Amino acid sequence: MVVLGIAARNDVRISFWEFTKYGLVVTVATVGLAAAYLWLRYLAV
Repeated sequence: MVVLGIAARNDVRISFWEFTKYGLVVTVATVGLAAAYLWLRYLAV
């Protein structure tokens, strides 16, 4: 929300779908890294 407010003040529009597209990439990467860490930490022998 902060980034959207700053972008709006500078006359840059970010659509919902553009935000979602980048947000999903970041979410998948974060969940993948966290899952790998948890697997290595607790399940890897």
